[in-house]
Order: sequence, then structure tokens, then C-alpha cells
Amino acid sequence: MPSKLNRFGTAMVVAGVVALATVTPARADFNPIGTEPAAPYAQPADANVPRRGCTTTLPDPANAAGSVPAVQVIYAWHEGNGNNYEAYAERIAKIVDRMDWLLDESTDHDQHIKLSCRTGHDTGTYPGYARALVVPEKIEAADVPGETGPGIVADDLEAAGYDNAGRTYVVFEDFDGTATAHCGGVCVATSDEWDSGTMMHELIHLYDVDHAKVSEVADTLSINDVMTSQYNDWQVDQEFNTYYDPSELPALFHTSSHPDPRRLNLAAWSRFTVPTCCDVGYSNDLLTAQERTIESQAPYGNPSGFTVSGGGWTQVTPPGPDGATSARYYDGRRSLTMNVQSYADGFVSVTRRPAVTAGQRYRFFARLTTPTSGNVKLRLSWYTFSNTLISTGDSSPYALSSSWQEYSVSAVAPGGAATVQLSVVSPSGQNFAYLLDSLQLNRCDNGRTGDGCRLDG
Repeated sequence: MPSKLNRFGTAMVVAGVVALATVTPARADFNPIGTEPAAPYAQPADANVPRRGCTTTLPDPANAAGSVPAVQVIYAWHEGNGNNYEAYAERIAKIVDRMDWLLDESTDHDQHIKLSCRTGHDTGTYPGYARALVVPEKIEAADVPGETGPGIVADDLEAAGYDNAGRTYVVFEDFDGTATAHCGGVCVATSDEWDSGTMMHELIHLYDVDHAKVSEVADTLSINDVMTSQYNDWQVDQEFNTYYDPSELPALFHTSSHPDPRRLNLAAWSRFTVPTCCDVGYSNDLLTAQERTIESQAPYGNPSGFTVSGGGWTQVTPPGPDGATSARYYDGRRSLTMNVQSYADGFVSVTRRPAVTAGQRYRFFARLTTPTSGNVKLRLSWYTFSNTLISTGDSSPYALSSSWQEYSVSAVAPGGAATVQLSVVSPSGQNFAYLLDSLQLNRCDNGRTGDGCRLDG
């Protein structure tokens, strides 16, 4: 049986499961409480986690007809392990509050989970709110040998009336279950190890988001993928280029490997509130989705939003097989290839110059790789309102490798600066090709650690 720490499920449609009648005694050491993720910034203590509250309140949570789309929180139990609802209701509510916290804290946009509650409880107190939010449900078919699959849980909930299309069910299992996402008759995110990282990860899967590659190494899924991780990372899509962009809701991203055509933007999910700018969050970006992902209209064409000058010429890397220089990273389809020529410095620049504020720190990120070897620098060029160049700031030279790596340069916008141009510069005297993808311009926030910029890596 695989370790529970590695059992993150992908969204799937599973046929009905035949329940077994055999009863398995509860494990004496069973403890559903997991370990909360800590990075990139520590979560607040229990007493300081903001209470999300109820978006909609119904007399009968199993009858949500006509209600706004929302998430319904379920405490699932069975005879073998007993009904421990009163012992766990407030703990589960606190985990859900943390899920909402991590969604909001991931970005500089205010966005939250829509939660469904039930009447009959005083939501002005935390115990009352917890019992209004968390609904107990006995899973009749869960007394089976080994793990109880998500299909069994979904079938039982559906039979109990939890079958509304406007509901997504987050199920905290108080028995030997699985951390996974399942869509059959109903869509459920389940886990028997309770923490906000695991549950948020599985909830995100239910919007048809596949695991996203953050390391950009061929055929590799980083443990700390950008869907949040129970190990230590809680942020959602830190670069706004894999499945989530609250700053540009019409933007769509490929959420699975080529040639899967699925495209979406998690920030537009009806189970979340409409994001509004601005607050202080882990990640923000001043580029458009096109500028971040280099997703051009046709293979080998020139993508809109980029300018090349000096020693070199560009092409769009076509879709292809997984590999160290695959065209699929980071957005899932294409990247930009710069063919460096030795006669002069080569420049690949974002044509549009984003607006900046003098005295504010910014960081420019880009992911780069080469099948051979070569050096590049990242450059920030500061301009006045009248488009007069004030100054430029370069990173140290980076020696590129055959694996995708993220590089960055940061600087404070000088006095008089109104816009900035982002460039990757290849010093003269070289002949090689490199691939460019996953750009981001982070506005650094003084409320964060270090220089206030999004962390590298």
C-alpha cells in the first residue's frame, strides 16, 4: 500500500463500486490530524486564522436547490471507528478556514471559498459556526477491509441526498480512506489525513486541474508542486501560468500534458468568490498571460508581445515529446527559442513596458534552458513617462544548463521611473540556442520577508 503522504489523486470519473459487507475493526492508532504546510510563509496560529464564515445557509444541506454554488463540508464516519463529530467539528472548521486563508494569501487579490452552512446553530460563536459548517454523515458502506475508496463515499453521499450540481463536497474521513478527488454522480475531495494543504490540493483537482510541473524537469513532478502540498508549500500557482490567474480572468491555461486540450482558469471557478485587487499576498504579477506563457497562435510563428534585436533570431518551439528541452514547459505547449549569433549582444524583450512606481522594488523572473551551453543576463530597463531611458540593471551572468531553471533579477525603480522593460540579454561572442518560458514581474511587498519579493525556485 503506498504511503499516504504520496497518495494525491487526480480528478477522474469512476464507475460505481460494489460495497463489501465485511466489518473491519478500527485501527487503534488511527489519527486523522495531519501536518499543516509551513512554507513559503508560516501560517498563523489557530487563534489568529481568519474565520471564513458562511456564504449561504440552508435548513437542509442535502437540499441545495436554487442555492448559490458552494463547497459543502462533510465529516464522514462509520461504525467501525465511531462518530466523533463533537470532538472534531471545530478542528475541521479551522482546517477549512486555513484552506480559505491560503487561497487568499497566495496572491495580492482578495478571493475566498464559498461555503454552505445549515441553520439551527449560532454562527456568532465559533462552536456554532463550526457545527453549521461541518455536517456529519455516516458512510454505511465504509466498513470494508483496507482503504475505503472515494467512489464508495460519493455513492453514499448521493444516496443520502447530497447530489446537487451546485455543490462540491469536501469530505473529512474518520476512517481508513484516501486523499483523492473523484467525480462520478457527485464531485468529492476526500482525505483521512486532515490538513489544509491536502484538502486544498484535492479540492483544486475537482476543477479539472491536473498535477502541474514546477521543476520543469522531464517526466518529473516536484513534491512541492504548485497545487499546494501537505509537505510544506501552501501557495496556489505562484507564477499565474499553470492554472490560476486572478488578475486576468479570461486567461486560460492548459492544465494537463500535450495533447490534452483542457484549458481553464481556477480563479474563475464558481465555488470561489470573484477576485478583487489588491491586498498583500505571496505572489503577484504585472505581465499578461500571453507575456508569461509565450503561447503563440501557431507553431514556429512569432508570438505576440515579444521583440528581438541584436545578435540573434527567435522562433516558437513546436509541441513535442517530453525532454530536457521540451516545448511543453511551463504553460504546457510552447516556449520561445532564441538562436544566439556571435556578432552582437542579443535581446529578447517583452515589448510592452508595464507601469511601475519609483521607489518600489520589483523582481523579474524567467525560466531558461539550453541543449548545449551559453550565458545570459536578465535586465530591467527603466523609462520615464516620456519614454526616455533612465538606467538599466543587469543580473550577474547565468550559465544555462540542459534542465529548466528559474533565474531572476531585482531592483528598486529609480526616481522618475514610470515603466520598465524586461529583457534577456545574450552577450556577444556566443553561438548557441536557448529556450525561454514562464516570465513574471513581481511587485515586491514590504510586508514580506527579505526584500519582499516572491521567493526564488
